[in-house]
Amino acid sequence: MKHVVLVTIFCAALQAFGQPIRLDMNVFAKRRAAFAGQLAPQSIAIFPCKPEYIRNGDVEYQYRQESNFYYLTGFEEPESIVLMNPSAPRYKYILFVRKRDPLRETWQGTRAGTEGAMATFGADTALVFPDFTKSVSSLIPKTGTLYYSFGTNPQLDEIIRDMFLERQHGDNWSVMNPSSIISEMRLIKTDGDWKMGFSKAIEISAQAHIEAFKAIHPGMYECEVQAAFEYVYRKDGSPRNGYPCIVGSGPNSCTLHYDANTRLMNDGDVVLMDCAAEYGNYSGDITRTVPVNGKFSREQRDIYQLVLDAQNAGINLIKPGIAKSILDSAMNEVLGSGLVRLGFIKNKKDSHIYTLHGFSHWLGLEVHDVGKYIVDGKSRALAPGMVFTMEPGIYVRPDIPDKLRDLNYTIDEVEKIRKTIEPYMNIGVRIEDDVLVTENGFKNLSDTAPRDIDAIEALMKH
Repeated sequence: MKHVVLVTIFCAALQAFGQPIRLDMNVFAKRRAAFAGQLAPQSIAIFPCKPEYIRNGDVEYQYRQESNFYYLTGFEEPESIVLMNPSAPRYKYILFVRKRDPLRETWQGTRAGTEGAMATFGADTALVFPDFTKSVSSLIPKTGTLYYSFGTNPQLDEIIRDMFLERQHGDNWSVMNPSSIISEMRLIKTDGDWKMGFSKAIEISAQAHIEAFKAIHPGMYECEVQAAFEYVYRKDGSPRNGYPCIVGSGPNSCTLHYDANTRLMNDGDVVLMDCAAEYGNYSGDITRTVPVNGKFSREQRDIYQLVLDAQNAGINLIKPGIAKSILDSAMNEVLGSGLVRLGFIKNKKDSHIYTLHGFSHWLGLEVHDVGKYIVDGKSRALAPGMVFTMEPGIYVRPDIPDKLRDLNYTIDEVEKIRKTIEPYMNIGVRIEDDVLVTENGFKNLSDTAPRDIDAIEALMKH
């Protein structure tokens, strides 16, 4: 019966199917121009695709293009290479792609081919992937700077080493990693990022949390909640998860990246859901923690409200110019003071045994996106266009007494705290939102998924 109820809720609540993203090639052309403008004189840049990987037998893992490659091209097929030569008189942007193959396309779908690489993806010229080695020498200067990042594609790494680092032809090439340039570009989101799907990824993720809230009840398995999320993702046009769905109930709520999702959820549990969709290759990243029975117990309320207060303390400080570390300090202050007040620790500095992880990371084409956190030895100042998570948490785990002993708490102090936390045991709470730095402050991009206790309970009321 519960399966019928779940499907009924979704069919009634969800919007019409979200169409796949339509690429605006002008966005990618502007990115390539901005990137090329920061290269050293007489230089080229080569970006390899992500390889395909076999899962088992002849079954491959679902393909997902390397993020920098996609950021500059919008091209998602495997067996492809980007060659950028800004000083070339004619062919400044070259794509090496898979050859058209009617038989393979019968099984796997249409390929862009060299014609599509030029007509659709804006390449000045396109060649087939196997010809890269024999073609590239005629397309590049004899000396200069190569921008290339090793580690993405081992097969191409060997070719690049042979051609630019190890061949004995008297060529004078210096090799630089382009990540320092492109990471800074990706860190500051522009209109192109929103147009190409970033906001949609977060919107779909938030809507999935709302529908999961409505569906949860005692007697469900964690994987059924995961199914609720993924139904919304696919229904609204997301082709894949941003990362493996974390649905941890009861003791599993205290395991940070638990994703087995096999436990039967009981009355009295909390369930922590760290789940988000990918859309246009951008990922959301949202966590909500709710009571399985729809009503927070006193102990669950204590922990939840403390985490929410900490998150709000950090979020409300967000504005251009403020050091990012100040946000962490504000959240740590609230959590530490609250844990002392509850009798969980005697010193605020000991809060880390309950909080366990950092409270924020950049977000974009990857769930833990690129960009420096420390600049010139100092915490980075926030700037308009940055998007990052705010995700404090508290996890009351059975190993807390051992950690207290490691902090030189006395036997009596450990025993007193053990008794204090016993009613709170196996309550793990994390609240995570995706926040944009604006010209004057911030915007919480995921706030349509309720965070307040009363709003959550109202939404879960069956």
